[in-house]
Amino acid sequence: MMKNENRLVGAHLSTAGGLKKTLERAKALGCSAVQIFVANPRGWQSTPISEEAADAYKQAAADYGVHQLIIHAIYLVNLASPKEAVFKKSLAALRKDLVSAGRLGVKGIVLHPGSDLGEGQGVPRLERALASLKPNIPAGCRILLEGMAGTKNSLGDIPTIGSLCNNLGDAFGVCLDSAHLCASGYNLGEPKDFQRFTRDVKKHIGFKKLGCFHLNDSRQPCGSRRDHHENLGDGFVGKTGLVNVLQYKAFAHLPFIMETPGFDALGPDKKNMQRLRRYLKAD
Repeated sequence: MMKNENRLVGAHLSTAGGLKKTLERAKALGCSAVQIFVANPRGWQSTPISEEAADAYKQAAADYGVHQLIIHAIYLVNLASPKEAVFKKSLAALRKDLVSAGRLGVKGIVLHPGSDLGEGQGVPRLERALASLKPNIPAGCRILLEGMAGTKNSLGDIPTIGSLCNNLGDAFGVCLDSAHLCASGYNLGEPKDFQRFTRDVKKHIGFKKLGCFHLNDSRQPCGSRRDHHENLGDGFVGKTGLVNVLQYKAFAHLPFIMETPGFDALGPDKKNMQRLRRYLKAD
């Protein structure tokens, strides 16, 4: 396993004030990996990161201790939507993110698989859309389909995203989320259920297809199919479940990104990072 001090751990951080401010926030928390939005996550209007800003970020990142950057696509993107206007806007937004990804040199763009609103054709629609984006994906970057909590009509269970990314080829992978796994029915703190989880990942996805892991606790009980994040160790994933994920050898190469609410409700904070680092070393 990779030494703990070399593990890629970090948080989803704000870009308010520019990417230099993001790096300052990352250093203050002790992040070696960072996830960002490159556009307003709740609006369609955006422009790609400028080449000048991207170059400045790449030159400065190592000095701040940040060795991997992940982009998260905006929340509005829904490539499974049967609504033509939403579908077209989603494609356009993701293409802009891919331009930013190429300029920033990121290895992954995390994408929610979306919802077909009960219409039933979301998976083939999503697959066609992703296939159409292949020419836009920068070398060395992958679109990472995120496993979801299992809310009604949403895509994102392990067999579905595994099948999609393996059908689509090397430019696609998977991002898992411990809170979503809990909500979808995996009790990560229970040995037999953790084994069931890792068997399902191996069978349906393959460990090489994993590109990122969101480390969050869950405010909702296991199997609730409700997506509410909690601070590390304070939810239904719990310390044992989080330790199991962090210390599993097949995940050791992945960036672990917190999206926790924070103890002051201001997002990922030092107390969450301290817990994460303790869990890396826990017996």
